[in-house]
Amino acid sequence: MAGTEFGHALGRSRALSGLPAAPLVARYGELVCAQQALGLSHLGELLVPAGGWLRVLDGIFAVEGPGRRRHVGADALRALRASRTGAGAGAAELLDRLAGIQQRDPAALRRILLYQLVQLLHGHPRGDLPETATGFGVDPDEAAALVHAAAASPRLDPAQRAAAEGLEDEWRSGRVRAAARSAAVLPRAAAGGDPLLAGRLAGLAERVRAADALLDEAREHEDREDPEQAAAAYAQAARLAWDCPRAVRGLVRTHRPGDGDPGPLEAWPVPGGMALRRPPGADPDGTWRVVRLTRREPPATPLPEVPGPLGAAPLTDRRAPLGRQVRYVALPGAGSPAAPLISAPLLVAPEVAELRLADGRARIEASWVRPPGAAGVRVTLTGPRGRTVELGAPVAAGPAAPGTGPGGSTGAGAAGGAGAGGSAHGSTAGGGRESARAEGLEPGTYLLRVRCRYRPDGIRGGDEVLSPGIESPVTVHPWPAPVLTLAAAARDAGALEFRWTGAAGADVRLVEWPGPAPAEGAELAADALPQALSWVDAAGIAEPPPGTLATVSAVAVLGERALAGPGVTVEAPDAVTGLTVRRTTAGRAKVSFDWPDGAGRVTVAVTPGSGGGRTEHPVVRAVFLREGLELPVGPGAVRVTAYAAPRSAHAIAAAPRDGVQAFLAADVAIAYRVLPGPRRMLRRGPAVLRVTLLAPGGDPGSGLPDFVLVAGTGGAARPHRPSDGDELCRVTGTELAASGTVEREIAPRAPGGPYAVRGFLLGGRAASVRLDEPSLTSLVVR
Repeated sequence: MAGTEFGHALGRSRALSGLPAAPLVARYGELVCAQQALGLSHLGELLVPAGGWLRVLDGIFAVEGPGRRRHVGADALRALRASRTGAGAGAAELLDRLAGIQQRDPAALRRILLYQLVQLLHGHPRGDLPETATGFGVDPDEAAALVHAAAASPRLDPAQRAAAEGLEDEWRSGRVRAAARSAAVLPRAAAGGDPLLAGRLAGLAERVRAADALLDEAREHEDREDPEQAAAAYAQAARLAWDCPRAVRGLVRTHRPGDGDPGPLEAWPVPGGMALRRPPGADPDGTWRVVRLTRREPPATPLPEVPGPLGAAPLTDRRAPLGRQVRYVALPGAGSPAAPLISAPLLVAPEVAELRLADGRARIEASWVRPPGAAGVRVTLTGPRGRTVELGAPVAAGPAAPGTGPGGSTGAGAAGGAGAGGSAHGSTAGGGRESARAEGLEPGTYLLRVRCRYRPDGIRGGDEVLSPGIESPVTVHPWPAPVLTLAAAARDAGALEFRWTGAAGADVRLVEWPGPAPAEGAELAADALPQALSWVDAAGIAEPPPGTLATVSAVAVLGERALAGPGVTVEAPDAVTGLTVRRTTAGRAKVSFDWPDGAGRVTVAVTPGSGGGRTEHPVVRAVFLREGLELPVGPGAVRVTAYAAPRSAHAIAAAPRDGVQAFLAADVAIAYRVLPGPRRMLRRGPAVLRVTLLAPGGDPGSGLPDFVLVAGTGGAARPHRPSDGDELCRVTGTELAASGTVEREIAPRAPGGPYAVRGFLLGGRAASVRLDEPSLTSLVVR
């Protein structure tokens, strides 16, 4: 049976003199967070198997059955952790932490369990019954005694529980003032039955009294105008209680750099807070605790600590109040002889990052990344004449049409105020970048300044504050006047002529872009332009190579800068090769040539040699390859020219060259007939050959061929060439030219009988003179 007093029949005398009113374990809040993440009402649930009981009044034991009681020490906790490898990382990590606590202080874990069980009983509506303790897993043999003792211990409200659970962390970290405030919250009876808590509170009170005494001493030195002694006393007080606002503020107020002083603590605003770094002269092996002072805060406001080591690498205070003036104090660690490090007063107003400036034609463009927390930016531009104007409110950077702001004009005339006349624009885009633009600027050097606007944290209705700002010079360079128009016209002999307007005072370069041409007015770097076209001279006269199909663009160039201008498409069709012409019948000729690659149409032009109009015949490739080409040319001499037609209907084509042509002489024909001989009595005389010169186109010219009449061998065999038979008679070209018609008797052949004959042209212009043959059936001599 359990007794009526706590500790009755618990084994050895005074096993437990009182229940703990505070856990007094470092980082207790982290333990509770891990416990809650696992769904545990108290840490004892992690130590006892299912169906077992927990004993805590005389040490920590897990009761697994009658007579089976196991002490839970550090080794048992590690063994339990090994047996629960599959229970999850959270439980394993928590068991590791509990084993470490038990290893360092065998009484700490038991103290935590008793504190948690008492708080559970105090919070339960039936916490005065042993059954309630049993429901929490407490061994029934201890349940009544635990409930009885918990009823006698002081009950803590939420504020007192928070103070009790955070007291040890505040004490160990040296936050004496915070620990004193927590101690003041605890009920007076809390330390009555908790000797460990009573000793902690006594030590805390002693340190508070020592710090207060040093503060009084420092104040007396200040009243006697002895800042050096005052600073020393304040520094000692800060070592005892680094979170004491009076000590730290007094140290800042009275500190004077002296011999061996390492220099002020380095601090500067960065996006997201303030960066801190120890000065080069500070002890590289020293450790410091950094606190922040904020202007216009009540003197008793607790000092926030900047977590993290202070070293050569920057330490960032990410909770610095935006728009407020702050100072930082780095206090040396316990036992360190180093002097405190104090920064200069600084405004927490980070500047914009990644400022980029670019000049264009009569304008300046700036972009940047605004730091988090900034309400906006203010951008000013100072011109060559010293006048300063404010640009319009910027927004996110995005593409803009040349000469206009994406959002329209949002500010006063930037260049007007800066000395040149113009306008300002702002634009905004995703990704955090902002931009501003000033237009209409005269050439010269400008100074752009960007300052961030902040609304002070913690101050209602306060005016916005501005960061000091960052400045950057930018030069507006002279740009060429643009090319306004570009035209091309065909000239003789396959040439073109380019003409343009605008670009006064600039060089005009005619180029062909390897890809899509930039828009008119686009600003370009001169060294990035394509080479000027080699087939265009300085006067704009061009002789494009055959096969050229190009979009020629005009670019105005002035020094290192250029402006894209208009373009025009020109074409020089491919040359036609292998042109031949021969007459077929009276007034017609067959034309052949090699079809040029890439050409869809070819134009064949016929020009009379005696003068007259030129006739053009368009030829389609498919028809030409399938049917050939035969044209009416008339009887006279003609000149035939063939050239490829332009591939683009929108291109300006160079005039065709005259080199690809063929001359076709006038139509000259020699006709012959074999006439039966005249009758002489009852028989006919010898057959007569009549040869006639025909020249419908006029003068047949010189070099007429000879006509020969050839008889086939074997009687009926008809000759196909002059060598296929015997020559019967010949009429020279001179004879034909003189008389026009020549008749010759055909001497009979032995042994007689009918035989076939045929005429041929030999020598002279035989290839260009047409032979007009009669019907082959009439070419028989009988």
